[in-house]
Amino acid sequence: MWFKNLKIYRFTKPFTLSDDKLEQQLSEKSFQPCASTQPSSYGWVAPLNNPAIDSTLLTHSIGKKTMICCRQEERILPASVINDALNEKLDSIQSESGRRPVGKYKQSIKDELILDLLPRAFTRSKRTYAYLDQDNQFIVVDAASSNKAEELIEFLRQTLGSLPVVPLKTTTSPATLMTAWLKGDNLSDDFEIKDECELQESSEEGAIIRCKRQDLSSHEIQTHLNNGKEVTRLAINWNDRIDCLLQDDLCIKRIKFSDELLEQAAEDGAEDPATRFDADFNLMTGELSRFIPRLIEILDGESDSQIKK
Repeated sequence: MWFKNLKIYRFTKPFTLSDDKLEQQLSEKSFQPCASTQPSSYGWVAPLNNPAIDSTLLTHSIGKKTMICCRQEERILPASVINDALNEKLDSIQSESGRRPVGKYKQSIKDELILDLLPRAFTRSKRTYAYLDQDNQFIVVDAASSNKAEELIEFLRQTLGSLPVVPLKTTTSPATLMTAWLKGDNLSDDFEIKDECELQESSEEGAIIRCKRQDLSSHEIQTHLNNGKEVTRLAINWNDRIDCLLQDDLCIKRIKFSDELLEQAAEDGAEDPATRFDADFNLMTGELSRFIPRLIEILDGESDSQIKK
């Protein structure tokens, strides 16, 4: 299980819940498929999502790192289907009574139609993975959007009763550092700028420039920077181990781990699917345990407001 995106949360108080206790509490909100008239369902499932792996455990730990997974199932009921059925029903009532329902009466008819249509709707399912790092006191969520990550964090909070975490925040903003990098300042030896970025003016409605396969040291890019634009996204490589897209909100997207690391995982986990999962998990979290602190370091550490010792 190799994460493609990172949304990082910092525990504001030490997380010390045992694996057994965590397993027990997750099981109380384990995933249940949508009932016939239920529009969606959300719950915890086994992270080892492979038919060849006989495991129903909702936690999977290696050392002080624990993988968890949420599954969301929702019924697909397009608005066009609802509207077509509603208009057909309204037309029928109008032809019989001479009056077309409006207001609350119309809404009640719509609600009844939705309940009637839901059992016949297809369902789709999505999984969101995260791992708890008790060594570094992080939760790392594999989510491409902050909303999707917050959804998992909030459900974990409901599951445990409390969850003292906040999104990771650094002293120096990523936008400030990335802008300095493109201007040729403060670039560390272990980081390399790639060929993709997004530039934006400081105002909310300011112009946005997106570049791909572009020499970011070019005169054109420097002109935009000199005119006051900031870097809000930047493709970078760390230590020839990780390629990713760093954003100004500290979200990390489109992660690609090095071929060397993937080959090592394939060798370490060659025996069976469960062993491969362990190898992937161990190598991925080990690499991220070095990358994340290093990223925090070059951003001048974590914001004092979120660190409570």
